[in-house]
Amino acid sequence: LDASLSAIEASELNAFSHLDIESAHAVAASADVSLPFGGVPIGIKELESVSGWPYTEASLVFKDRTADHDSIQVTRLRAAGAVLAAQTTASEFGGINCTSSKLHGTTRNPWDLERTPGGSSGGSAAAVAGGLVPIASGGDGGGSIRIPAGFTGLFGLKSTYGRIPRGPETMQPPLTVVVGCVSRSVRDAARWFDVCNGFDHRDTLSLPRVEGWEAGLDSFDLGGKRAVISIDLGSAIV
Repeated sequence: LDASLSAIEASELNAFSHLDIESAHAVAASADVSLPFGGVPIGIKELESVSGWPYTEASLVFKDRTADHDSIQVTRLRAAGAVLAAQTTASEFGGINCTSSKLHGTTRNPWDLERTPGGSSGGSAAAVAGGLVPIASGGDGGGSIRIPAGFTGLFGLKSTYGRIPRGPETMQPPLTVVVGCVSRSVRDAARWFDVCNGFDHRDTLSLPRVEGWEAGLDSFDLGGKRAVISIDLGSAIV
């Protein structure tokens, strides 16, 4: 945690909108490192609610708003021992695929400070790719995990809708928005899904729990498998 906080202080990336140093130190001091994320400092995207943290959705409209609850994903990460260290920047309401807002300014790509890390989970991607935190949360409706992951050399997965619940205040339509993470490896992301997936009654479209994401990584034979890439989806302008 101290290494992460020092790296954040020295960083030019503008990847964070809020630090929770006192609470993070308290959690880290009693960390149970036998838990899946025991003692691991993580970032949480500012479009996701963390009790007591700013809940601005990167907008001047809500610049003074504070969250009064944790999201289901955050609740499960806490139970897995994660140290919630800081809030990562996003585009306003997640509306564009770069990370720059009137509230927090522009977030930079750690590979080239003149470039964007993408969006809307750009702060999370910049923080992880820049070595500021090991892993961070994200959300994806139209590329908001995949684009930042692609722009920063990380692993980003848009999972099946409902795999990780979006509650407790779930706005279900449109059925395109999912939550998850950006990570440095498939294994890190698999552990995240081990911790966070599973049904919650407050999100009636969430899916039943699936066990063994990380444990099963080496059990699939990928020989002969093919990937399909549609450059323009048959109609898009690239």
